[in-house]
Formats: sequence, C-alpha cells, structure tokens
Amino acid sequence: MTLIKHFAVLSLAAVASVASAATQPLNTITDSYVTLSTSVLSANSFTASALGGSTYNSSTGKLTDAVASASTTTNPGALTVAYNSTSGLSLSGSLSGLGVTVNMTGFSYDAASNTLFGNLAVNTLLGNATYTNQAILVAGTEVGTLGSNSLDSVTTSASARDLNYTLSNFTMAADLNTKLGTLASRFAWLPTAVSNVVVYTKPTAAIPEPSTYALMGLGLVGIAAISRRRQAANS
Repeated sequence: MTLIKHFAVLSLAAVASVASAATQPLNTITDSYVTLSTSVLSANSFTASALGGSTYNSSTGKLTDAVASASTTTNPGALTVAYNSTSGLSLSGSLSGLGVTVNMTGFSYDAASNTLFGNLAVNTLLGNATYTNQAILVAGTEVGTLGSNSLDSVTTSASARDLNYTLSNFTMAADLNTKLGTLASRFAWLPTAVSNVVVYTKPTAAIPEPSTYALMGLGLVGIAAISRRRQAANS
C-alpha cells in the first residue's frame, strides 16, 4: 500500500510539473512568409522549393507558410508560434559534387530564445539523418507584438489579437552545428540565405457607428445652411 501511495505522489508531482500551453486566439493573419536570398542560394549551388501547403516564388525568394497557432506556457510568458505542421522548405544542391537535399517542415518560433525550430531531414548518397523539433536558426533581431504585448511577455487573453513580427540577422543554432558535424561548415551560408521571417495581421478598417453618420449629416446640413445665408447676403 505504501508503494502504491509513493507512485501516486510521484505521478501527481509529474503532472504538476508539466506546464500546459495556453493557446491565444488570433485575428486573421494576412501575411506569413520567409524571404530567402536567391543570390546566396545561387552562389552556393542550391535551389529552394516549397513543401506541403507552402508556396515559393523563385524570383523573389518568398516562401509563404501559414501560422497554425500561438501559445504561452505562463501568464505572462513568451510566445511560441507554430506553423503548418506538414508545410515548409526544401533545399537541394551539391556539396563537393555530392547531391544533398534538406527538407525542413513544421516550423515553430520560440520568442523566449529567439529560436526558429523545425523538423529536418538531411538526405545524401552517403546516408540520411532526421532531427525532430530541431533548433535551426537564432534571430539576432526580433521586432514584434501580440496585441499590445511584446512577444516576450504575453498576457493570456480570450479575445483575438493582432500578431505582427519580423525576425532577421540570423545565426546558426549551436545544437544544429553539433548535429551536422562535418557538414556544418558546408552549410555556414544558411543563416545569410534567410533574409527575414515575417508575420503580419492587417488591421481591419473601422466601421463608423450610426451616430457618426448622423453627426456627419448634421455637419453637411449646417454647411449648406451657412452657404445659403452667405449667398442671400451677397444678393
């Protein structure tokens, strides 16, 4: 019996230690994309293409990828933004004559560490490697808000809010450098190939209240009356 109670206490402690993520409702996001430097890709003999529901414009280097959700684990707390789980980016090229394809899907952004995560699949003729929820890039510059809150200190709300942010000046995540091993130096160009990550909610135009229309109408009537009086005085 004592042993059962011991396991019960441990189970309750484990449950209590796991922070549940609070999903934050969002207003409709009008733009969500990653801008790639086509010149950097070309200089390193790599091409990009879209995966899943993403789209890619090879002329502008713009990869669109929809945001799926935004959440926090504390109140207030740093925001975590999850993108479409099956969409993403594929980079294909050659390293020292060896064909390489790197597929990146299921992106997420953690504002606490300024880190972009994703599921990576690196495929070469010499072998394949898969990394789940891998730290990829760290943003040196983060500018953004959720409603009136900064991304690093979001207060939980039941009301939908605008999500806007721009990430830039990337460096390679230290853990990815370690995982890639001898290939890390071959991908040193990756941070400079990502110009920015942008999420943007276009504000909806305010609809005038009926009282506003009434005041506008009275104003027009007043202007017309003054105009008529001036005309009568001058005649």
